[in-house]
Amino acid sequence: MARYLITGGRQRVSRFVRREEWTSFDKAVLAELDTVTGQTRVIFEYEGAAERVPEVDPSHIFKSASWDGERLLLCTQTEVLVYDPHRNRVVRTISHPCFNDLHHVARIDGRIHVVSTGLDLVVVVDDDGAIIEEKSVIEVPTWTRFDRAVDYRRVATTKPHQSHPNYIAWADGRRWVTRFEQRDAFPLDGGEPIKLADRPVHDGVPEGDLCWFTAVSGRVIVTEPRAGRVVSDFDLDRVPRSDGAALGWCRGLAHEPDRVLVGFSRLRPTKFAQNLSWLRPALGRAPEPLPSRVCAYDRGFTREVARWDVEEAGVSAVFSMLSAEVRGAIAS
Repeated sequence: MARYLITGGRQRVSRFVRREEWTSFDKAVLAELDTVTGQTRVIFEYEGAAERVPEVDPSHIFKSASWDGERLLLCTQTEVLVYDPHRNRVVRTISHPCFNDLHHVARIDGRIHVVSTGLDLVVVVDDDGAIIEEKSVIEVPTWTRFDRAVDYRRVATTKPHQSHPNYIAWADGRRWVTRFEQRDAFPLDGGEPIKLADRPVHDGVPEGDLCWFTAVSGRVIVTEPRAGRVVSDFDLDRVPRSDGAALGWCRGLAHEPDRVLVGFSRLRPTKFAQNLSWLRPALGRAPEPLPSRVCAYDRGFTREVARWDVEEAGVSAVFSMLSAEVRGAIAS
């Protein structure tokens, strides 16, 4: 596979203001990376509707996406977009007051699942956008902590979160949600979570009987969901490099037959200490953080075999990577 679609955002330029993520990005971007030529191009930019975002400095970013047949399911902080990449247009927009800090959208078992991270909630909608299920990812029911009368699309942030779910995956015939705070993969319909070696997890990408997880601290964890166990835990910081800098936020993973692609976002200052607590051992390692990029590793993670800088093309943060090869041509 040579071409990938990358979801993320373009950083809002601010020399004197230290911004949090919920005010940091002025455009949501969908880009195409050609791993043969090394070229990255932005193919779609987006800003959320004014009535569905906070009034002051809203952040516009695409977090983790998925294919749905020939269309893409994209999510901003507060909206789900059904996007036709062949015609470069949005076919449908889905949004509800319980959508706050969306992190992933995917069709699972025939239904569209939306991870509303700000409410520690998974929302399931039908093809018309109507809510048909709500599942809290913690024991406390959602609407005992939050108020149904509030439009949370207009709330800049609900942090700190009790769970911070990031991603939902279908593996071993079950729905699994990654929970940042609990450091696990949580079975949404009951059963024991898979503890992911106390790593701050993000993605969960199935491959056969396995499910591969990224941790934002720079690890890839391979599990066998049927057995509820970790098979491998790779520390990407141990892969030989010459730069010596901190890896950055590790998010986004794609498989190829002989290598694995992993996304990284540049580390930027943050006022929210929780955001970088996992990074303290690496802080101060290098004065200049590495740019946002995609790296390819051999499948044993013994060496980095390729690297593509995507920041120069306007992708300041990487959230997901999807193969573009299997879905035909992308609009120019």
